[in-house]
Amino acid sequence: MWRFAKALLPGDEYRWQDSDQRIAVTHKPTGQTAYCISSSGRAAMGLSQFGSIFFDEPAALEQRNGAMLFDAVRQSLGKVEGQRLILLGTRAPAEPGSWWPDLLDGGSGNGTHVTMLSAPPEAPWDDWNTIRRVNPVANVHAPLRRTILRERDEARKKPTLRRSFEAYRLNRSVLAYEDVLIEAEDWLRVESRDVLPREGACVVGIDLGGERSWSAAWCLWENGRSECFAVCPGIPSLEERERQDAMPAGLYRQLAADGVLVVDEGRRVSKPTTLLQVLEANGIRPAVGYHDRFLRGDLRDAVDGRFPLVERVTRWSEATEDISAFRQLVKDGPLSIAPQCRALARIALSQAVAVSDDQGNVRLSKKRHDRSRDDVAVAATLAAGHLVRWLRAPTPTLRVW
Repeated sequence: MWRFAKALLPGDEYRWQDSDQRIAVTHKPTGQTAYCISSSGRAAMGLSQFGSIFFDEPAALEQRNGAMLFDAVRQSLGKVEGQRLILLGTRAPAEPGSWWPDLLDGGSGNGTHVTMLSAPPEAPWDDWNTIRRVNPVANVHAPLRRTILRERDEARKKPTLRRSFEAYRLNRSVLAYEDVLIEAEDWLRVESRDVLPREGACVVGIDLGGERSWSAAWCLWENGRSECFAVCPGIPSLEERERQDAMPAGLYRQLAADGVLVVDEGRRVSKPTTLLQVLEANGIRPAVGYHDRFLRGDLRDAVDGRFPLVERVTRWSEATEDISAFRQLVKDGPLSIAPQCRALARIALSQAVAVSDDQGNVRLSKKRHDRSRDDVAVAATLAAGHLVRWLRAPTPTLRVW
């Protein structure tokens, strides 16, 4: 923004300051001044004296600090008549469910105006008519048009480039990196499906966590209804965990208020018993539980024979089968998600990526290593894998205890 201003404004009428302490330009005849400040929530406090505030490329900000900055900027409005906050940028690379996509999806109204250029989901991604509607400057600026067409042709030849082209050039709800577990648009269809009542047998995928991780359960009924829950240790606090995980302030506290995130107070590693108590408190009676080998003895002691447990060896072949099953239930149905669990599911799915080997097998990996809370997503694939195998069996034998 600073470079654009210097290129457009005539030098004689303006006084420029560019130092470590201050970046500003002042119109000499009128005294009107524009400042550039750092993208920090703390630095953005107290901007109430400005008539217009421009917030450039909000999707590029780290999620927690971006939300803090947006809160600081918008809450400085209202002290001067006619103040405006103008945000400009693409959806990518912001994660689905974070503050920027939520602001866009909320649309216009109540003092907010949203203009969004985005290709419809059904529009062919490589058609020029689709592209030019989202990039109107390319209609009149030949260098941009040549660049976009070159990128499109490269994406046609190399499928790995298509995702970033759709994210940045078509402004679609597509994560820009390659190996997402579930596309954002596919998950939105899951959330739009009718949530059926709890009917039939319930499969539970269980992923137990250590000190930094959560323990999670994904409950999946025969008709596709899903509910998910997580347990985290009480040490450190939820607020400190948000900071460590670079999540927006108050997010974990809201999940706890929704009843889908339970704190195992006073502990540095949560107990499997606490996770089972959460299921019981919510009236969930599993027919079978699938889990990996981590803390398997503790889990079996906690279950104590109340329902059968099946250990899932996390080889490439098994992981591929489970991930494919989850994707099938998401895309083709009948997977649905209870409303109170949607925020927790979104967080987990946004933090899980599927990495591939040379044979085309896939397995889950954490997007941000130890800061990723993908535990619920792992549990989801375990439950989905078993349900799809069971549905394909000639004589299903699930029972409810």
